[in-house]
Amino acid sequence: MNYDVISFGSATLDVFIKSKDFQVLGTNKVFTGQALIVPYGAKCEVDQLMVQSGGGGTNTAVGFSRLGLKAAIVARCGWDFAGKIIRKELIKERVDDSLLVKVNKEEATDYSTILIGPDGDRTILVYRGKTRLEWKIIDFRRLESRWFYISSLEGNLSLLKELLNFAHRHKIKVAVNPGRKELNQKELLLPLFSEIDVVILNREEAALLTGLTIDDKKTFPAIAASVKELAVITDSSRGLSLYTGKKRQLTSDSFKVDMVESTGPGDAFGCGFVAGLAMDWKLEDCLKLGSANGASVVSHIGAKTGLLSRNEAAKWMNKPLTIKWTG
Repeated sequence: MNYDVISFGSATLDVFIKSKDFQVLGTNKVFTGQALIVPYGAKCEVDQLMVQSGGGGTNTAVGFSRLGLKAAIVARCGWDFAGKIIRKELIKERVDDSLLVKVNKEEATDYSTILIGPDGDRTILVYRGKTRLEWKIIDFRRLESRWFYISSLEGNLSLLKELLNFAHRHKIKVAVNPGRKELNQKELLLPLFSEIDVVILNREEAALLTGLTIDDKKTFPAIAASVKELAVITDSSRGLSLYTGKKRQLTSDSFKVDMVESTGPGDAFGCGFVAGLAMDWKLEDCLKLGSANGASVVSHIGAKTGLLSRNEAAKWMNKPLTIKWTG
């Protein structure tokens, strides 16, 4: 079967919890300088609860499907209770789940509990089962697609290399939004950028990869110089920058919305932007669609709740947003 996009990444079961008893405390006992605290030894009332599939693989696959693309997912999850919920949700969202890697029934699906703070930011408690994707268990014969979208592979750069080689041989475009475990191997990751059509990073990740500071003007061009075609750098509510191999830069504001919960805007932006490319939109419109998808997601609880349908996206595309070329 030929797809528009195949998403590669993780598949988790996410439980979102919001409570008035959650408070943020400044402290030097944690590396972030802030801690989410809950009364110890007490029973706390939960104000909002949501159970939803998550992980970069399922989030982006559902995002592509809602925007009208023929989407599939390659991920690895168990056949336990959590895995069954994930599969049921993917089918409901019209994502082809036939490429999900079949594992033995003893393997546990990845699981996250997301505790939502009073300001909409969150703390995520993650359990990772033995569900890392490996190239030997993927049926490469069935990977017929115009695009690959690759999110976190839990540090498996050997798999990333195999996917890039396969894509090159079969003339498949590749977009990559690397996870933390890939970024921590920057000496091995950066040389692969020349084989990737679209690299998507946030501002902090770009600085980490280049060894430069967030504010250094050389940071983003250094990333752009290393990629095959496009590098996109997101900077939260402050806007977006796109760099081309021709040393041109496209900058965009972000849509301003009231944040309800902060899980998933990166996945939402990535699948929105690449969906635009897959539909042969202008780069300006691709950026706008990605920004709209990210803004919609943080306006809701959950990484999928606010993912835009094609009709909803059309309404966002009519909203004003400042986008301009330089260079």
